[in-house]
Amino acid sequence: MPAIRARQLLIDFGEVISLAQPAAAVAALAVDAGLPAAEFTARYWAHRPGYDRGASALGYWTAVLGHEPGKAQLRRLVARDVASWLHLDAGTLALLDQVHAAGVPMSLLSNAPRELARELERHPALRPFAHLLFSADLSLVKPDTAIFTAALGALGAAPADVVFVDDRADNVAAAAALGLRACLFTATSACRAEIFTVTAGMSQLAA
Repeated sequence: MPAIRARQLLIDFGEVISLAQPAAAVAALAVDAGLPAAEFTARYWAHRPGYDRGASALGYWTAVLGHEPGKAQLRRLVARDVASWLHLDAGTLALLDQVHAAGVPMSLLSNAPRELARELERHPALRPFAHLLFSADLSLVKPDTAIFTAALGALGAAPADVVFVDDRADNVAAAAALGLRACLFTATSACRAEIFTVTAGMSQLAA
């Protein structure tokens, strides 16, 4: 029987390791932007792909606001935006502790602008990660298949040896098309158990 190869975990950040942005944080951003909440949210996400791909904070927030913000306003918007993504999911953190304890290499692949990326590089919860890969640094965003190819290169892994976890179905489908074992994250205990089974469980069998 051929040996089962150890797997690596490649996991998303937003709404997987982190919780969704709190409603109060989004409301505060909308007030600072001087926009109604619904309009702010639509503009925030409409212009986000370019920001995640590496556009400047000034360019992004100018597009969201419809005019260039002053320096103080820009600093507030950036700080509040980054902080809104730093509420972490205790259940996912517990899963990552289990995976790490089982000796499975873990890496992050996140659509994130540079400001958030730099903050996450300093975050103690991410210290066990072998690689922290961010769209702004790669100039690529999920679900572009090129970002998964770049991630595999950084990990030095074959697609079949990587378990990819993301909360967006289009990202999961793109990864699966390249041959990664892709799991759609649902924040349920059953989903977390499946992730552990196909990463730590398989790696232990290969040991």
